[in-house]
Amino acid sequence: GGQSGSRLQQLLGDAVSQARADHAGEPQCGDGHLLWFGMYRWHVPDPIRFRQDIKVTIQALGWRPGSPRRYLPLRDDIASVAYWYQALPTAPFPPLQSRNELQVI
Repeated sequence: GGQSGSRLQQLLGDAVSQARADHAGEPQCGDGHLLWFGMYRWHVPDPIRFRQDIKVTIQALGWRPGSPRRYLPLRDDIASVAYWYQALPTAPFPPLQSRNELQVI
């Protein structure tokens, strides 16, 4: 069985708020007018285990003003990276798509 649903706050927010500075953080920078921030979480003490493959999705949501409160889909610029340990030897990975084959939505 897998896990589904929005757990970004659990995976990042709770870890940051619990001051696990050695495995999580929230660096920020800005130019006086704009603020950029990021969040990271290293799953060293609590690895996410999978046997064959894993799919992780991130959804940016805010709140619509007014009542009743409803979710507001955002268009934030979000990037992610994942690292994993893999037993070797392994079959070669397929070639990556060329720059012209990538689709940016």
